[in-house]
Amino acid sequence: MAYEYVLEMKNINKTFPGVKALDGAYLKLKPGEVVALCGENGAGKSTLMKILSGVYNADKGSGEILYKGKPVTYTNPNDAKKDGIVLIFQELSLVQELSAAENIYMGSLPQKGKRIDWKKLYTDTQDVLDQLECPASPKDQVASLPIAQQQMVEIARGIALGAKILVLDEPTSSLTEKEKAALFRSVNRMKEAGVSVIYISHKMNEIFEISDRVLVMRDGKPTGDFVTNEISLDTVVNSMIGRSLGNYYFKAKGKTKGEVLRVENLSAKGYFKEVSFSVQEGEVLGFYGLVGAGRTEIMESIFGVRKLDFGKIYLNGKEIKIRSSQDAIRNKIGFLTENRKEQGLVLKQSCRENIAMANISNMMKGGLVDNAATLKLYEKYHELLKISSPSPEQIVGNLSGGNQQKVVVGKWMAIGPQLLILDEPTRGIDVGSKSEIYKLIAQMADSGIAIILISSEMPEIMGVSNRVITMAQGHLTAELTGDQVTEESLVRSILITDSTQMV
Repeated sequence: MAYEYVLEMKNINKTFPGVKALDGAYLKLKPGEVVALCGENGAGKSTLMKILSGVYNADKGSGEILYKGKPVTYTNPNDAKKDGIVLIFQELSLVQELSAAENIYMGSLPQKGKRIDWKKLYTDTQDVLDQLECPASPKDQVASLPIAQQQMVEIARGIALGAKILVLDEPTSSLTEKEKAALFRSVNRMKEAGVSVIYISHKMNEIFEISDRVLVMRDGKPTGDFVTNEISLDTVVNSMIGRSLGNYYFKAKGKTKGEVLRVENLSAKGYFKEVSFSVQEGEVLGFYGLVGAGRTEIMESIFGVRKLDFGKIYLNGKEIKIRSSQDAIRNKIGFLTENRKEQGLVLKQSCRENIAMANISNMMKGGLVDNAATLKLYEKYHELLKISSPSPEQIVGNLSGGNQQKVVVGKWMAIGPQLLILDEPTRGIDVGSKSEIYKLIAQMADSGIAIILISSEMPEIMGVSNRVITMAQGHLTAELTGDQVTEESLVRSILITDSTQMV
């Protein structure tokens, strides 16, 4: 082998109108190596990868890319794929109407004469799915698959294409712990076969688990290139944001002042059964379980967007009926949903309009929206939440993920909530913004708001919650407090097979 690095990107610059996205960026990748690419949203990670794959061109006269020691220029993703460079982006690009097999081998379907060789297609697809330990069938229509299995199908594309360099962008964002473990086993097998992987993630525990090296970027520039097992989390964070985080997690004081919400025997066929729990004023109650355990569905029922078969809901000791989200809002219940871009925000509207949205009935004057009132509301939460936005009229879709999430939080704080449900509030957010969100959650609880936090990240649940309820297969399986909240107890509680009894 005449080269040490299968890939070298040197002194890469990229300028968009008014923005220097990359400034002297580089990346080196050895055969069979996993390099984690880290940085806050807007650091330049995706731009660098899009230049690698031919989606973007670097600035004229800027740097070079060497593949197996030889200069290359990719003008489109197909050119890169011919050299075995495959990008799997976080946003799924599957054709929902086609089968898993057709999606995985799209553009390279096996032929038998002039026809598709369906037998070979399904056999080859099954081999790839088996590598990822994915239970989907090659013939399954993608639209019928859970989002986690769709993510696995997307990743399977890269394996099927015979990738030599595989770029995985937030690959576990929709995966359960079990599916993540299967993915990591597959990555390790690819490493042994000489495949190199660039792994982009905001989840620091994953980076330390799967990578050999960590390349950190900030403001389009490399700020650190480390051997993973020689560094600490604080080293990475310092390179990412230019300072130490100090306390990464923040926990509310837990000084409860009385019950806000109590539910008894909530049931919705196919989702959850006989669910009972309560949450106190000033408390962060964590809900932990595998994807599909029923956590989100319970909260949707409490918020009035999913119909209950039976069960009772009590607010401040009084039974209430919540038949719609409007009923929930009138009762001062807020719900920050898992998918902020599709369910939490109107991306083409301004920050001011989004923050006023849930409270718009109180923002009217003469039958029209009182813009002065919405501006005042925006200014209050812009300052309180430290939202980084140049103006109230900034289109919210142009903000970073962390600032978008702050806008959603502001929207629900504007109703003066007594109960706030947060479903995966830090998904897709960089490490610095995550810490700010954790601090904000603690502050809201300490101000007297009852918080329910749904999270699939064990460190997050342990670091932020005052009390934890675990779920499996639609049933509550454990209620843990204090020293009971350990990794072992959490894993044991979400994996039990007989989940009909609270342990």
